Amino acid sequence: MYKQLSIIDKAINNRKTYNILTFNTHERYQTQLAKTGHNFYSYNHDGGKDWFIGHAPMPSNCYQLPKNGVIPNITFDIILSQSKFGQFQLASKINQSLQLPLVSIEHTLPLPQWPQETVQQFRQMKGNLNVFITEYSKKEWGMEGEVIYHSIDTNLFKPDEGASREGILTVAHDFINRDYALNYQGWERITKDLPTKVVGETEGLSSQSESVSALVQSYQNALVYINPSVLSPVPTSMLEAMSCGCAIVTTETCEIPKFIEHGVNGFMSNDEAELRDYCEELLANPQLAAKMGHAARKTIEEKFSEQRFVTEWNQIFDKAYQEI
Repeated sequence: MYKQLSIIDKAINNRKTYNILTFNTHERYQTQLAKTGHNFYSYNHDGGKDWFIGHAPMPSNCYQLPKNGVIPNITFDIILSQSKFGQFQLASKINQSLQLPLVSIEHTLPLPQWPQETVQQFRQMKGNLNVFITEYSKKEWGMEGEVIYHSIDTNLFKPDEGASREGILTVAHDFINRDYALNYQGWERITKDLPTKVVGETEGLSSQSESVSALVQSYQNALVYINPSVLSPVPTSMLEAMSCGCAIVTTETCEIPKFIEHGVNGFMSNDEAELRDYCEELLANPQLAAKMGHAARKTIEEKFSEQRFVTEWNQIFDKAYQEI
């Protein structure tokens, strides 16, 4: 029924605003997606993620559907799955009745310890169109698809010239339990006895920001942002920190070397002693930190613009709609 209605609607109205069925995943990423101008309806299911307004207010064109159901009078055009870990399977099941083009985006990487047969199983989870957040991600998954890099709202995530600028910041959720990817133990060694602040919900360590504005202030007040991750394609928190003018110290992993020029817009190494030395150097030299922070923001403006992101995603949605 949905497919027939969609064809009729397309023929009569030739509309360009799509109704997209999706799932709550990453609030700030979905906020950027909403700037494409389409309507996004999040399927609300048992065990699913709720939208947390502390990460981002829900945009006016994003909606939460009733628990375990859809609204009968909405004509959906596209299904957007944002994870192979449960979402894709559920999206495929829903689509058995809706028969819509399925767009699959994957934010994560396959785990190094997975056996080859597990990786192969995940590779079979293909949409009509497949999107990855970095070239590195696409290569690691070993799949065909498009690459769309993140975008950052530089009007929101921006420097504050009057901020105090002191200490070292890290933003990480479930930091300790996700040590395999976020490298909490390495962070402990690198920053021992240095002035640090952690933002993110981690039991016994830190709490998440109560609002986006509070998070922005944390970035603005930090002199240095350290990213210790070892298994993250390109951390959003690091990009946000760059946009806010923080001096960056980061591991040299995944796609990060594509955007960090060592000694120009950040310091980069996989040697913990070197990473600590860089932190200490920046703490002792605020002028150098400010210079590198300025270069970091320029990188965001040039390579992670909203205009590029919106254009590329609209091309994906238009291509998917043509599948109907």
